[in-house]
Amino acid sequence: MTTDDLQDSWVDPRDVLPWLPSEPYFAPQSRREEVVQELGGAGFTVLEAELADVTTESDLLKVLGRALSAPDHYGENWDALTDILRDRGAETPFRIALVLSSSAVFLGADVHGFVRSVSLLHTIAQDLSDVDDEYGQLELFYLADWKS
Repeated sequence: MTTDDLQDSWVDPRDVLPWLPSEPYFAPQSRREEVVQELGGAGFTVLEAELADVTTESDLLKVLGRALSAPDHYGENWDALTDILRDRGAETPFRIALVLSSSAVFLGADVHGFVRSVSLLHTIAQDLSDVDDEYGQLELFYLADWKS
């Protein structure tokens, strides 16, 4: 897929899953299978990360590194994570849906770390899909038994 192809075929996750709230996408854990199947059917490479044991940003970065098949030299920091995604999209633009299950565990353990991570991940996703230097489409889905 070329950058032009990606721009011409951008997929709005809310077209695929119309019940989703506005970004950031916080969805019920009970709909994980639907999220994974529908996004996969819409052309996303679905990568899943289980956050049931995540209590710190460092834990999250390790889990994300595994989900992205990070190389052994992965530095487990936000810049290294961004580099992995840039490297991945440099040859062929990507369309990735990153599904983060059991997200409320991290939220309950470290509110600041969770909110900071959501913010940083969304900044990374926006930067990677900038039309001037596009690497792909990265969409983030936080699944848990959210309370209203």
